[in-house]
Amino acid sequence: MVTRAAVLRAFGAPQTIEQVRLRPPGPGEALVRITAAGVCHSDVGQADGEWPLALPAVLGHEGAGVVEQVGPGVAVEAGARVLLSSAPGCGRCGHCLQGRPIRCQDSLAAMGEGRLTTGSSPIEQAGERISAYSLLACFAGHAVVAERSLIELPDDIEDEVGALIGCAVITGVGAAIESIAVPAGSRGAVIGAGGVGVNAVQGARARGAAGVLAVDPSAERLDWARLFGATEVLDPGDHGRLAALRAAAPREGLDWTIVTVGRAEAMTLGVELLRPGGTAAIVGLAPQGEPVEVDMLDLVTYERRIVGSAYGTLSPALLVPRILDLYRAGTLKLDELVGQRFELADINEAFDAARAARGLRTVLRTSP
Repeated sequence: MVTRAAVLRAFGAPQTIEQVRLRPPGPGEALVRITAAGVCHSDVGQADGEWPLALPAVLGHEGAGVVEQVGPGVAVEAGARVLLSSAPGCGRCGHCLQGRPIRCQDSLAAMGEGRLTTGSSPIEQAGERISAYSLLACFAGHAVVAERSLIELPDDIEDEVGALIGCAVITGVGAAIESIAVPAGSRGAVIGAGGVGVNAVQGARARGAAGVLAVDPSAERLDWARLFGATEVLDPGDHGRLAALRAAAPREGLDWTIVTVGRAEAMTLGVELLRPGGTAAIVGLAPQGEPVEVDMLDLVTYERRIVGSAYGTLSPALLVPRILDLYRAGTLKLDELVGQRFELADINEAFDAARAARGLRTVLRTSP
């Protein structure tokens, strides 16, 4: 079929709205009409060339929509409302069988090659192959994806919210409740109070954290962090307060930190604010090859820990229902995450809004 898509043809260049062709869904695949897609910093970083990817490509990995057609062996029926997961896994390896598909090496290899876990990229134009970013390619009217990327979207959840659950919510909440299992009564900090960061804040509070410090240079985002449960806020430009926190860390440091921005200095800060025995979870993606300075003497003698946290650690098929339960119980705020809305034709303006950190999550309306 033919559909509209935002195509990235050169890193750092504007995306163009083009007519592309999708192959029919094969075994284990489904065709989804995309109704909403969030613009994540990872999309922005990829568009700017921070990581390698074969071009041209269709970006987008936070999506929701309606199944229109299924391939052989697919249990999901046409007409089902779904959110999309960029961690489908292969379904067979030890990581997948343990409920950790984000670690699946077959899946990561497919992602790096711009194709699906189930086969080649489904997108082409006049015989030219187009990469499907992050196993999905949501910045389009339609997408062909693996069935394992489909997660049922209940009727009480709006499409735009469902799209954001697929990355911002899973990643932030999951970092707090799964990757480091924030202890009840603990004190910690979330560095970066964007869409992922405020979800890490509310995930930590859901786990019973007594105090959460939100760190961000944006006054608007610090206000958002307060709304989502931060008990303190800090502008990293306040060098005096930051120096005092670093100096106090060996005796009065934080139990944990979650770093949601891909800046080396933020990651270093996440380690430096820890008490002895504390844990820093690194969520933000730094440009490939960028070094991060860590004082290894302090790391060892203070027995601090640094852990990577990708996509909430736990399988989205298991984590999403827990998130929805917390939302329905009033523990998590989700509707408030939706920021500026743009049509697919205005994708470059949407990326500009995301780069400028206006609001929490920019959302594209890709089709009716």
